[in-house]
This record gives sequence, structure tokens and C-alpha cells, in this order.
Amino acid sequence: MDDNFRNECIDKIASKISDEKISADEPSPENLVYLQKFAITLGVDISNTEEIVNEAFLYIAMKNAKDIDPLTKGDEFGAGFS
Repeated sequence: MDDNFRNECIDKIASKISDEKISADEPSPENLVYLQKFAITLGVDISNTEEIVNEAFLYIAMKNAKDIDPLTKGDEFGAGFS
């Protein structure tokens, strides 16, 4: 998947999460499935929907953590880097 397309999809999913006031802290399984279906409508391959939705939640968490450097504190977000 092209990086620009990936980032665009993550941004649209993050916007949908915010617009529909879906809990970014503990989304329900129903909301995850709903967002994965939304990702498919954006053109995301079904095999990548879970990862893209998870990245959208990570994006929101990192965006809301103004005082935290994701490169040094990324493990606090489950980003897989520290």
C-alpha cells in the first residue's frame, strides 16, 4: 500500500472516530468491526483493515499527547519502538 494512501486512510478513519465520538481509549469490538468496514469503503484491502484501524487509534493517541515525544516514549502507545 502506498504511504500517501495509507496516511490518507488513517486520517479519514481518525476523523470518523472523532466525529462519531467513538472511545479512543477502549473501543468496543462492534466499533472496531464498523471502522474496519469503513476502511474497506475507502479502498483498503480487507487483509489490512485491522492494522489501519489500529494505526488510526495510535495516531489519535499520539496527536493528543502533546508533551510526549513518540520516538522516545513510543512504547507507551504500543507503537513497537522505543
